[in-house]
This record gives sequence, C-alpha cells and structure tokens, in this order.
Amino acid sequence: MTGPRFNIILVEDAEPDVLLVREALEQSGLEFELKVFDDGEQGVAFVETMDRDVTLERPHLFLLDLNLPKKTGGQILERVRQSPRCGQIPVVILTSSDSQRDKAQAADLNATGYFRKPSRLDEFMKLGPYVRDLLTRETKTQAGNGTLAGR
Repeated sequence: MTGPRFNIILVEDAEPDVLLVREALEQSGLEFELKVFDDGEQGVAFVETMDRDVTLERPHLFLLDLNLPKKTGGQILERVRQSPRCGQIPVVILTSSDSQRDKAQAADLNATGYFRKPSRLDEFMKLGPYVRDLLTRETKTQAGNGTLAGR
C-alpha cells in the first residue's frame, strides 16, 4: 500500500539542484508530483493563479530557493503567506545561504523550515526524510482537524 500522493512546488533555477531534490524525495519513499518553476516571477504567478481559480488543487508544500532570477524566494514566501488559498501551506526555504540575515528573513516571513543545501550528496539526501516527516505531520494535523472541514 502506498501513502498519499503529495503535490510539491519547487522554485529553483539550478537544474542540478532540481535533480537532487527529485532524487532525495524519491529515495525517501514519498509519492509525489513535483512542479518546478525556474524563476521567482513564475512562483508568484502560480500563487496568484491559485487564488483566482479555486478549482485548482492546492499544493501540499512549497520548496523555495532564495536566490532566484526576477523575484527572490523571500518575495515568493511573502506572497504565499498573503494568499487566501496558500497561506497555510508549509514552505521550506532550500538554499545554499548560511547567512543569519537570510535565516532571520525566512523566520520573519513564517517559513516552515530552512534547509541549507550541503555540498555533499549524502547530506543533500537528508532533504527527502525531512520533507516526508514534515508532510506526514501536516497530514495528521489536517486529519485531526477534519471534523470541521465539512462544515
């Protein structure tokens, strides 16, 4: 039996990192669909489309690089948190930055997590279990609140 299938949005402009994220998620045993945007404007446009079209299925998670062309990951995170439909979705910052300023900005904008992209492959693969555990917790929390969902 497989678990739930998760819709994950990745905003990342470096193709090697996209491949590593996909590999880490696959190795963790997650059933997922990964939708990738390679610049910040596309990420913001996706959130705006979600707000306009309530028939679209909401993603379960956003993974955002901070250093993106056109708009930053911080700008996307800010837009996600303002969104009526996406505001409560977990957002993990996925970045090579170890800057305290970037970490503080992510915390100020209510990022769910901050995963620093390591240089070693085995360390990068820890992203998969991290995301799996986060989504499992979120699913359980939502199921626990499910009695109110139909009202």
